Amino acid sequence: MERDLRTIKVILLIFGGIVIVYLLHILATLLIPLALALFIAILLQPILAWFERKRWPFSLSLTAISITTLSFLALFGTIFYQTGLSIAEEKDVLLAQINTKLDGIFAWVNSLPGIDLKAEQFTEMFTNIISSDWLLKSSGVFAGILGDFTGTFFMTALYLIAFLGGILKYEQYIRYLEEGNASKQDNLLQSFEQVKTSITTYIKIKFFVSFLTGLGFALACWLFGINFAIFWGFLAFILNFIPTVGSIMATIPPIALGLVQLDGTGVVFLLLAILALIQVIFGNIVEPRLMGSSLSLNTVAVILGLVFWGYIWGITGMILSVPLLVLVKVILTQFPEATILVRLMGASGVNSNEE
Repeated sequence: MERDLRTIKVILLIFGGIVIVYLLHILATLLIPLALALFIAILLQPILAWFERKRWPFSLSLTAISITTLSFLALFGTIFYQTGLSIAEEKDVLLAQINTKLDGIFAWVNSLPGIDLKAEQFTEMFTNIISSDWLLKSSGVFAGILGDFTGTFFMTALYLIAFLGGILKYEQYIRYLEEGNASKQDNLLQSFEQVKTSITTYIKIKFFVSFLTGLGFALACWLFGINFAIFWGFLAFILNFIPTVGSIMATIPPIALGLVQLDGTGVVFLLLAILALIQVIFGNIVEPRLMGSSLSLNTVAVILGLVFWGYIWGITGMILSVPLLVLVKVILTQFPEATILVRLMGASGVNSNEE
């Protein structure tokens, strides 16, 4: 009988997990801004507490932090938008550079015996791709992306203000949830502190390392004369928040543009080597030393989490994958049945039920 009950419980847990994954996927429009606002609020909570210790009026400190944070988010969107316009304006120059490169490549290929390729066909193909008609057809897609960003921005702003308005009283809320049970109150408080400390540490270190990486990318592209060097640095800064694959994704655009703009394959390989060296220094040396074991997540868990959250929530899920894994792991520590999963994700945290 006990074995049957245990089997039924496992089946229900599996079924419940499938339902949760399905809901996370179909409710992504609502949950992504909620997750973004939650992690931003956790990161900003110490600043809000500092203002309170300085006896600033709460409404004034909340307004100042909210406006500053939302201004940064709006700035990110504006940079992407303005760069897109700049690339569209430079399309004739880029097309001329592509044609020049193609002429040289086809001249070399056609010098080989038995080969006779027409460069005009490829030139016409690139002309059609970067033509005004193509840009006009793509405007609907771009407008949809811009609309999604705007909607996510305003939803995140509303959630963020709500979270910031109550995050200083999180201890009171947690004690209210488990009123009359001091042991559970302490356990929940420790779990929240673990989430807050891990996520804050991760975001601070990741921000610092990503900033240095983006700065290195921008300087390297500027020195080699790559167009939109500042944007490629900014893109590297953003993509570096994606574990493992983000650094690779950040390297592709400037190298692709380098193939068009730079003279000689050796120069392109030198640029690639410098960008790769920047990633190795900051991503493989500096970041692990600063991060240490604060996250208690192993590499396999991070990669699987990246794939899972990327599938559920796209690019945003990939960026938030590590903070979400930390949150999920702390939640799982509250259930003895999930001990194996917690161990598979990495070393047990200080607040684990195993202690």
